[in-house]
Amino acid sequence: MGVDDPGEAAPLRRAVLPNGMNIAYQTKAELAQFYDDIFVREAYLRHGIELADGASVFDVGANIGLFTVFVAHRVRGARILAFEPAPPLFSILAENALWCEGEVLLFDCGLGERAGEAELTFYPQTSGMSSFHADAGEERAALRTLFHNQAAAGLPGMAEVLRSEEELLDQRLRSRTYTRPIRTLSSVVEELGVERIDLLKIDVEKSEAQVLAGIAERDWPRIRQIVAEVHDLGDRLASIAADLRARGFAVIVEQEELYRGSDRHNLYARREP
Repeated sequence: MGVDDPGEAAPLRRAVLPNGMNIAYQTKAELAQFYDDIFVREAYLRHGIELADGASVFDVGANIGLFTVFVAHRVRGARILAFEPAPPLFSILAENALWCEGEVLLFDCGLGERAGEAELTFYPQTSGMSSFHADAGEERAALRTLFHNQAAAGLPGMAEVLRSEEELLDQRLRSRTYTRPIRTLSSVVEELGVERIDLLKIDVEKSEAQVLAGIAERDWPRIRQIVAEVHDLGDRLASIAADLRARGFAVIVEQEELYRGSDRHNLYARREP
């Protein structure tokens, strides 16, 4: 377990993506996955989710900023607010944001139900699982499921991965902790005078309910579309979906093939015309 040092940053690594973009990254395996999800399969623009020119986008759980970069290059005149509490990832996000056109505002904090501080567990080799609600057993089970689904899908090299599965899981889940600030989404809306949120993208590893709880009633009408990864712990998925439907959103839930058997689901919500 590492010490709490917000100034700590990994040496900057760069790679050229298949689309020619020169991007800083945390790990190559995650970079390839993020690129496939965001640029190839456009996983955040499904089930009627659309972004018109001049869209206002909140990227909550931005990681290295690949979705922020995608929006900046896809949407003319976009205004993007990107939130990433893990200091090493925020440094990479800031580097990648330099390549973005339009207005990009960066926040090195988490979003939650109320303002304060919380302990973030950061996994350098599996940064996408970094969480304010870390549970080594849950993360290990999710990674194990991912490995076996990748093997079943015939991904190259997975037979070797499974032969050293336990050792690799140990390596991928080595962690360090940081105490990080938490804000509410509505405090940011009020501070910046945000009039609308055309897309609220949430990928925050078990903090999605807290992010939504930090939206004041007065601000819900500003939100047009939501895409969130929801961890179905207890009745969380059904509860969030029901609340959004009650607020006038049409909701669709799906699960990626690679996450079959895990608690991870993608939720798409569009406000009805």
